[in-house]
Amino acid sequence: MIRPPLAYYCYPTVDQYAIASCEGKLFVGGYLNDAYVRWTVQATTTTFTPANQYDYMFGRAQSFCYYSSNVRKNKISYPKKHFQGKTNSKGQHEIKITYHGIEQEPRPIIVHTLATITDLNYQTQGTKANFLIHPCTYYVGFLLVKNYGKKDEPVQTKVIVTDIDGNLIDNILVRCEVIGYGSEKKEDQNGLTIFEEIKDEQTLTIVSSNKGAVNIDYTPKLDGRYNITYSVKDEQGRLAMSYYENFYVSGGYKKEIQHDKENSFIPTDAITIIPNAKKYQPDDLCELLILAPFSPANGLLIIDCDGQVSEPIRFQIESGKNSTTIEFKISKDWIPNVTVHAELAGSIPREIEVIDSTHRPATAIGSVSLKVSTDIYKLNVLINTKETNKMYTPSSIIHIDVNVTQYLDNASVNNAEVCLIVVDEAILSLTGHKLESPLSEFYPNRSENIRHHQSRERCLLSNAQDIEQLKKKIQERLTLDDSEGGGGGGGGGGGDDRSHHKFMTTAVRSNFNPLACWTPSSITDSSGRVSIEVKLPDSLTRYRVWALATNDKQYGFGEMSFTVQLPIMIRPSLPRFLNYGDTAHFSVILQNQTDQSLLLHAGLRATNAKLLTSQTNQQVVGYSIVIQPSKRAALRFPVTTIHSGIARFQFVVSTTKNKTCASFDDAIELSLPIFTPATSEAFATYGDICDEQAVLQPIKIPNNVLAQFGEVSITTSSTALASLTDAIISLYTYPYECTEQLSSRLLGIQSLWDVLQAFHCKELPDISILKTKLESDINILKGRQYPNGGFGYWSNRNDSHADPYMGVHVAHCLVVLVNKKVFDVDENMLNNALKYLENIESEINKLPYSEHWSESTRFSLMSYALYVRAKHLETVADEASQLFQRSGFDKLSLEAIGWLLENCFVLIALDKYFHIREKDEPDFVANIWFDNDYCDQHQYK
Repeated sequence: MIRPPLAYYCYPTVDQYAIASCEGKLFVGGYLNDAYVRWTVQATTTTFTPANQYDYMFGRAQSFCYYSSNVRKNKISYPKKHFQGKTNSKGQHEIKITYHGIEQEPRPIIVHTLATITDLNYQTQGTKANFLIHPCTYYVGFLLVKNYGKKDEPVQTKVIVTDIDGNLIDNILVRCEVIGYGSEKKEDQNGLTIFEEIKDEQTLTIVSSNKGAVNIDYTPKLDGRYNITYSVKDEQGRLAMSYYENFYVSGGYKKEIQHDKENSFIPTDAITIIPNAKKYQPDDLCELLILAPFSPANGLLIIDCDGQVSEPIRFQIESGKNSTTIEFKISKDWIPNVTVHAELAGSIPREIEVIDSTHRPATAIGSVSLKVSTDIYKLNVLINTKETNKMYTPSSIIHIDVNVTQYLDNASVNNAEVCLIVVDEAILSLTGHKLESPLSEFYPNRSENIRHHQSRERCLLSNAQDIEQLKKKIQERLTLDDSEGGGGGGGGGGGDDRSHHKFMTTAVRSNFNPLACWTPSSITDSSGRVSIEVKLPDSLTRYRVWALATNDKQYGFGEMSFTVQLPIMIRPSLPRFLNYGDTAHFSVILQNQTDQSLLLHAGLRATNAKLLTSQTNQQVVGYSIVIQPSKRAALRFPVTTIHSGIARFQFVVSTTKNKTCASFDDAIELSLPIFTPATSEAFATYGDICDEQAVLQPIKIPNNVLAQFGEVSITTSSTALASLTDAIISLYTYPYECTEQLSSRLLGIQSLWDVLQAFHCKELPDISILKTKLESDINILKGRQYPNGGFGYWSNRNDSHADPYMGVHVAHCLVVLVNKKVFDVDENMLNNALKYLENIESEINKLPYSEHWSESTRFSLMSYALYVRAKHLETVADEASQLFQRSGFDKLSLEAIGWLLENCFVLIALDKYFHIREKDEPDFVANIWFDNDYCDQHQYK
């Protein structure tokens, strides 16, 4: 596994142009100087909230009860730009990004910068950072006192003007534009009720204050939705704006939805529910504004908490009004959220004429999810180390303290269970994996469990004339059906179912476990603390520490990091593997973390690898090099392989021992596999010694082969069946055990039972163990038999059917078992199976899906059934003749039986061969010579 040894930080600055600076650093400290950098830059419009002003809205905001896709559509992405460069002595590289202006709508621009750094050893790592370009020196933010308003009642908003850092700015003119969209109820020239679209436009101005927010109040004259715009300008005339879309104002009439007269059913309208807060604490008072599409109306409010429904709260919408408020307390049991459902029933005036009825029924439904804070279940987790030093060395022992307190009052938590994880950040950076608080996992958001179904959606809205026309159409259809004669009804359909070495006194680093600590459970004391001892691995890196704590229903999470390093460090970069004959250049980076120049001596020692820079066959080579303070250097060691297997390498670096200054060293041991050549070729010859007493076989080594690889293997056996036992091994070790595989295993193994006892196969267990296994298979098959004698693939479930092929195949297995007399077979099980075979045709016809089977399939199964019954010494000649007469050569294929599993049937034939051709027991000695050298002998008896 290759771990990225680099960490990157980007420091963007903003002026009249933007400077993006990329810095390459090692996890263990130091800089990546003289490294190649490739930049990719792209700008995109975004939003921005100044610091410490998160209660206010900036930029484009939107009411949660309305959704508009325009917010997403208005986003602009600019083309990508690319640049290449090289880092300086501090591992830094900068690029200048010039900004050419803003769009018609002033808004901040986020610049996405991606820097890809290639180190001296050609390892590449990418990082990205973002920075903002602001459209104006100031930002204007607003806060709505309420989430909704009422017609002819003042709407209060609080407005602030800040700089980019969130500081309040004084004496800045704020312009507020309000545009409302509504409808006015009128009568047309025919006296019919119509709704006319109207607007309410207002403009207000006010001056900002650095003491706090200023109030801007306006009075909406319409019911409906309002769009509000706030704008300011800086000294250079640059504009900043904030918007609020779809602010709801209640208090008037709502236009009735138009419907198609051909499909004019009673519609189900929507209720808008607006809560007075975004999140609640337990025991808070919740106030909901219910916006109704019609009045008067009676309503029910139901609170759904994970399927537990509260008692309905009844409410009314008075005539002439279109809203009401409902209050209730938030329960602790509703954490983390609860769903509120509302339903209205009433009537509204008709737009079409119906006899004796001026109003039609009206219904409306709506729901909203209320968030309830989980703070009462939250724990604070603080992680520290007892050691005061900020840097640690490999293989050292550190003590990590975890302190657990309550989130609300910081009280110590006794007997809290703590899980501690210490992991290499280099590994984490490969995937970006992070741990988070388990609170959201144990208290996940609940989904809605109530679904509304309205029968009124099936009721037609029609006038008297439309109803008469509908009657005539129905009568005409009925008359036409009668004239065409009687017809049958429709039916339903079916379905398918690794000796450490040392250079002098240098400690060799070899333990590179990325998981430094995994302590799944530790208990805090009365002060809420627990201390855990951790022995660090040998990696030079930065470690991330995670602690998860729990106390019955409460949960918490904390994290920290620390660095492990040495004054001088050696960092080899090896491939994951080598093939035999490969030559590789190992890149080794030396790093000087001190503040003085050092003369370093670096060396490499190898086993099962040859160092190409060595003048002799010595397995050690070295360099001497001077490295400046906080600098790095790359060395290369060419090596080639010797044999396949494992090659081990020890890299060492040290300073010259000197009494006047401290000496430093570092060493690391690594290993990698050397694989055999990918291309190989095998030659074989075989035969028997029957009439001759000796056989002479010439052997010649092929040309152009590697002399280090290859062998001559001679195998003798007293039976021709020795190599054919592979089929038995395949059946015995087959991992899947449906009825077909169990039956085939029993058939094949018991058929060669005599062969297995005469010639033991080393890949198979002892005969007694094998017999126990097969007896277990028989019992499993017995549990899968249906009452009619057939068998299922995996069970005998009532909601399924016996499979004909399974029934015949298992019966074949049972018959052979009885004939061989090796295993005991349950008599009822066998008789029921044979009875199923007698009725095989009718059993096939009973299956709901057999009507799609071809005659060839049916005749194959029937032929197999007759074959099995004949092996049980039943008289089936007449039935076989009748079947042949029905099918003939065209429909009864030659593979009616031979298409079944090859392994078990071949083994049955081999058993017959064994008893005829190899009935005499062997009694001889086989001797083998290789030229004039005697190799071996084996006695067969």
